[in-house]
Amino acid sequence: EKYERDAREIQEKADQALAARRDNLIADLKKLEQTYLNAGKKTAARVVSEQIALLKEGGVPVQGIVPTPLDDPGVLTGLRAQAGKVLFFRVTGANSGAVWGTGIYTDDSTLASAAVHAGILKVGEKGLVKVTLLPGQTAYTSSQQNGIRSGSWGSWSGSFKVEAVGGGARGK
Repeated sequence: EKYERDAREIQEKADQALAARRDNLIADLKKLEQTYLNAGKKTAARVVSEQIALLKEGGVPVQGIVPTPLDDPGVLTGLRAQAGKVLFFRVTGANSGAVWGTGIYTDDSTLASAAVHAGILKVGEKGLVKVTLLPGQTAYTSSQQNGIRSGSWGSWSGSFKVEAVGGGARGK
């Protein structure tokens, strides 16, 4: 019992220290982002902004290394065994490729089109998206959103949810 209490106290102190370091890093990055914006370096400012969003999402291991975003794989069927995992991808919004579902998509849906359907990217817009791999669902609902019609589907073995880094999405 004493061991467990001591372990909890140590973990709480470590979590507090990590949160303080993350907050300080975010503050420093916000200053850097503003410096880039003032200098008219919008691309550099956006990269810093994306790193800030990753930090806010908890994408920083104890070592303090932000996970490197992955290139768009097209579809996510190859990641099906990793349900529950959160990944970040560099994606260019598209309006081609099948999309099945609304909010939660089959893992054979095209990620770039699902990002547009979900209102995270516009067609042709490049950006960082957060993907949460999910187990299969019993049904997927179709909808028309942001110029893309998704299809409905019955039971499927793997799914994903796509979100804007930082949690926000564009208006539908």
